[in-house]
Order: sequence, then structure tokens, then C-alpha cells
Amino acid sequence: MEVIGRSGAHRFNKVRLVGEGVNEITTIQEAVRQAEDLGLDLILVSGEVTPPVVRIEDFKKLEYEKKKAKKANKQAVSTLKEVQFKVNISEHDLATKLDRIRKFLERGDKVKISVKLKGRERENPERAFELLQRVCTSVECKVNLIPGPIAISILEPIKKMTKKPLTKQE
Repeated sequence: MEVIGRSGAHRFNKVRLVGEGVNEITTIQEAVRQAEDLGLDLILVSGEVTPPVVRIEDFKKLEYEKKKAKKANKQAVSTLKEVQFKVNISEHDLATKLDRIRKFLERGDKVKISVKLKGRERENPERAFELLQRVCTSVECKVNLIPGPIAISILEPIKKMTKKPLTKQE
């Protein structure tokens, strides 16, 4: 979109003025005069059609709303992902799941880790907590252990510092 002022008015002869309750073909000089009377800008909506389409609106407000919408789209949405382990997990499977957890954390997601105990495994819950500790120490994150009969932990990504640390200047 582009603002049309008195200097840019010579490019067009007639324009279609659209807006709230307005849809008319008029001269460019008349459209510029109406915009100036209202204290707003004349904005070119589409220049490829005949006659070109213009709208009377506050250009700064329009740009602000675009920036605001773009900023809202950039904000990351954190979701909770779940990764389940068994006590008797092989080293390769553990490494694969750890890689998956790291990817989730790099994306900004929270990860819920649960260790399933079946049958006689329930008699030794210490093994489940050992596995949890092993996972939590191998991944760089903030850890929240949830107490209870089932070994569950929630991992959150660490927010990285964007500013450089202060140094003493001489």
C-alpha cells in the first residue's frame, strides 16, 4: 500500500474511492481534497485495475496494526509434549528419545517424561527415578519432578540471555 499525496496525484486521472459506505468513481484531486479535509491519508489499494482503487484512512494507524499483527504471529506457542520410557530401555533407544527431547526443548516446548512400570518392576521404583535423573542430567533444561507412585518429570527450556554480560571497563 502506498500513500498518494498532491505530488503523486498526477499519475491517475480518475480513481474508485472505497470505504465506509462509499464506493464511487471520482477525480484524484477530489479524493485528495476529501482526505485532507478529514485529516487522513489517501491510500492506494490496487493500482493495476482501471480505475485504480483508493481508500481514505490513517496510514500510521494502518502500519501500527500491521506491525502488531506480525509481532503477535511471531510469539511462540509453548505446548506440552510427552515422552514415555520403560525401565529396561536400551542405550540406543534412550539416545534416540533424548535427541527427540532436545529438539522439543529447542523449539520452546515443554516435555513431560514418564517412566512406565509394569508387573514386578513396580517393586523397585528406584530404578525409574534413576532413569529420570539420568535423562534430566543429560538434557540442558529446567526440571520439575512430580512426586507420586509413577515417576514423572516436566522439563522446560532454559531462556537464553540475549544481552552480553557486563564487563569492567578500565
